[in-house]
This record gives sequence, C-alpha cells and structure tokens, in this order.
Amino acid sequence: MIIVRTPLRVSFFGGGTDHPTWFKQHGPGAVLSTSIDQYVYITIRPLPPIFSFKYRVVWSRVEQCNTIDEIQHPVVREVLRHFAPSGACGYEVVYHADLPARSGLGSSSAFTVAALHAMFRYRNQGCDKMRLAREAIRVEQELLCEPVGSQDQTAVAFGGLNRIDFKADGSLLIDPIDLGRRRKTELDSRLMMFFTGFTRDAGGIEKTKIDSFKDRTAEMARLYEMVDRGRKILENPFASLDDFGALLHEGWQYKRALSSAVSSGPIDALYAAALRAGALGGKLLGAGGGGFLLFFVPLDRQDAVKQALAGIGAGATHVPMHMEEEGSTVVLHRPDLTMNYDRSLDESRRLTTV
Repeated sequence: MIIVRTPLRVSFFGGGTDHPTWFKQHGPGAVLSTSIDQYVYITIRPLPPIFSFKYRVVWSRVEQCNTIDEIQHPVVREVLRHFAPSGACGYEVVYHADLPARSGLGSSSAFTVAALHAMFRYRNQGCDKMRLAREAIRVEQELLCEPVGSQDQTAVAFGGLNRIDFKADGSLLIDPIDLGRRRKTELDSRLMMFFTGFTRDAGGIEKTKIDSFKDRTAEMARLYEMVDRGRKILENPFASLDDFGALLHEGWQYKRALSSAVSSGPIDALYAAALRAGALGGKLLGAGGGGFLLFFVPLDRQDAVKQALAGIGAGATHVPMHMEEEGSTVVLHRPDLTMNYDRSLDESRRLTTV
C-alpha cells in the first residue's frame, strides 16, 4: 500500500502567463506562488484477483470496473493506462482532500501529481520533483487535452515559495524565494483565505482567457512584470510587506480585465467588504468564478475582516492555512504488503495447477 500527500497551492502573481499558448507564442511566462498546508491524498494498492472487478476508484463516486477504458475518472484512467506495469494486477485508487475540488487551489493538478507519485513509487522508479511536474503537465495538457497552464503541477510537486519561469521551449525554472524565518512568518501571518461557498468549472473560464490572449497582451505583460515586483518586495528587508498587499490588489484589477467570467457580483461584494474592513489587497484564487478568496490583512484588522465577510450574502468561511515547503511526499509505503500478496498469488496459481 502507498499513500501520497500532495499540497494545494496559492498563486500570488503571474497566473495566465503559465499557459503554453501564451509563453510559447506571445511572451515570457512566470508565476510567484507557494504551496500550503492543505492537502490531497492518494492511496494505491493492488487488488487480489478474488473480486468481481479489477479496478476500484473512489472519488466523488465509487467506480468498479474490469478494464482501464471503463474508468470514468480521466486522470486515474490515463495514469493507469500509461504508467502502470503491463500485465499487472488490478488496483484500488482512493482520493481524499482537505478542501473542496474546483476551488482555485490547484487540486486537479495535485491529484495528478499524487497519482503519478504513487505509481512511480509502486514501480520502484526514480521520482524527482521535476519529473513529477513534467509528467503531470504531459498528462493534463497532452493526454487529456485540458486547457490548463503549467504552474499548478510544478508548484505542488516542488512545494515551497517559488518563482517559476516557463520558457518557450517548454522548460521550467524553479527559483526558491528565501525570506528568512522572521520575514516569512510575518508574510504567512498576514495571509487570510476565505471560501466563497461555491465551486466552478475552471476549464471553461480558462478557455475564454486563452482565446483573448492576443487581445490582452498589455494586461498579460503587466501580470508577468508583477512577479518580479512581488519578489523584490519580499526579498528586500527594508520594504514594507504592506506593499505586497497593495500589489495583490493591483494584480486583481488586471486579472478581472482578462475575462468577464473571472469575477461576479457576489465575489465583488465580498472583496469590497474585505477592503472596507482593513484588507490591503487580495485576489480570487485560480481561474476565477468561485472558490477561495485570498487577502493580505494586517494583524489588527483580521477579526474585522472575518466579521465583515461572514455578514455578506451567504457569508464566506475563513479557512486557516500556512505556507509549506515539502511538496509531494510519500507518507506510507508498505512494499511488504505487495510482496505478501504476490507470494499468495503465486501459491494460489501453483495449487490450482496441481
């Protein structure tokens, strides 16, 4: 049995420039992001041949199938098809998550990275973080043809606070941001995340933004430039971290201009209420349309922001989170269980033959 834990991520600046349609055709791409201590978990184990099915996949539904082609979960289907040992036994794949899917935290890519990580470990293959990121990008962009960028897979595979650059040839450059413990704690303590109460289809929103790239080159260039500005604020010990909050607000205005689907009336109302209560800036995480709002809030205004957002419409729920540094990790690996199963299977075949 293998259990992999992969973090979710928060993207501060540069989102959109990580899409291959942008950085391969229009200009450079980069993001400033961090992984957080909210996770998805994937468990993979071989299934004994005594069941009436060969594959069992547990996510928002429970699938029991006899062939890989029957599996409805697209990521599980493609990971098993392209990465599982040929002629092997069946598998059970179980998914758990700390937070809802389709909420702007990169959970889909975290699922893909975790599933690949578990399968590579099952096969006793080398599995460095770059391989995880690149294979997850290939699964989502090439095998599944999803309109997704390349930042989520990279951010959750590597973990930590990073600048990630995306080159026209498809290469990735991960540059960790070293703030020192004190300044990192100060930044961490000022970030607040709120769940808006509804999720969305990120693919549809991403497609509208991709289609508008050629007409939004100025806005995209500003989003890219903010990555460097944000990093300079963080790494300059004499710069006020409040400037980081103000830059988040500026970036949110540009992001909203990319597509009318990014925000909505209820989201705008929540955002405005947070600013009135003392937040210096923020953004809707992910593609837009719903999910989680992130705010930069001085310590003495955080209770006021919580109360303000709780009183707007159906309210927004505060979800505590902190930056993490591990990235995708194997939290349980019991090869002895697999070996015992294989020995039992061999014995069963021997007795049947006799």
